[in-house]
Amino acid sequence: MLPQPKVDRILFATDFLASSRIALDYAAAFASHFKAALIMLHAVELSYPAREAETATSRPSVSRRLACERLEAIANGVRCTGLQVETLVVDGIPSDVILQAVDYHAADLLVLGVHGVHRGLAHLLIGSNTERILLSANCPTMTVGAHVMAGVDPALHFKEIVYFSDFTPEATAAAPYAVFLGKEFHAAIDLCQLMPDVADNSPQGRNVLAENYCETMKKLLPEAASTWCSPSFHLDHGMEIDEIIERAQGQSAGLIVLGAHTESQLGRHLNTSFAYHLLAKATCPVISVRHRSSATL
Repeated sequence: MLPQPKVDRILFATDFLASSRIALDYAAAFASHFKAALIMLHAVELSYPAREAETATSRPSVSRRLACERLEAIANGVRCTGLQVETLVVDGIPSDVILQAVDYHAADLLVLGVHGVHRGLAHLLIGSNTERILLSANCPTMTVGAHVMAGVDPALHFKEIVYFSDFTPEATAAAPYAVFLGKEFHAAIDLCQLMPDVADNSPQGRNVLAENYCETMKKLLPEAASTWCSPSFHLDHGMEIDEIIERAQGQSAGLIVLGAHTESQLGRHLNTSFAYHLLAKATCPVISVRHRSSATL
């Protein structure tokens, strides 16, 4: 069984865009609930002249100074609620800065606002920075998309937590986190399985996947074996991507927990159509938990 998940340190990364405003509300609400320290991070990509000027004068550039002032102003508003807040402005590529900060500060939860890039009237991409973070972060990542409504309940009264996974043992990494959050917020957990590709052409392979998945789940969550660990249950309830997207838009879902692994069906979709559809259309935050061989949340 994996160690009990914890939320003692929350890293909130902001680009100062509108999507980050709602993400901050969730980061602050989680920090308040778990009595966690909140670290606010902004990655500033300084121009070569700005970096040269800083080196020559030993003083921060205008861009860095303005970013620091803006981040401090946001942090001061959160500190007024009684939360402990640390601010960081770091020069570098956003995905690199964020991933390094997750490890350096031993963050238990990373929170991001996802605004996406619009291409045409109906198409939206989540961006390479977000994709890389989702597939590489060494802690669970909460993404708050464009359709998540403002006005976060500070008490975080989630009616339902939807746990999305696939039939691979690696994807079970998110199961303990879903259970942990369900207990913390006294919320029901709805399990949704993504139907694997082999279901179309290999029933035998599909059965093997489901059996291996359930064996892994029994080791992680022995107390939930009777509910989540029946291969026939999973086979009967496997869903297609369109069904999952529709389920993610349900008003009863207050939080989505996503199990992902780069070699799994779900993991491969994280940098193609699945992630952009889910993050673009979900009406609640999405927490993705990446499988790691060291297996510590």
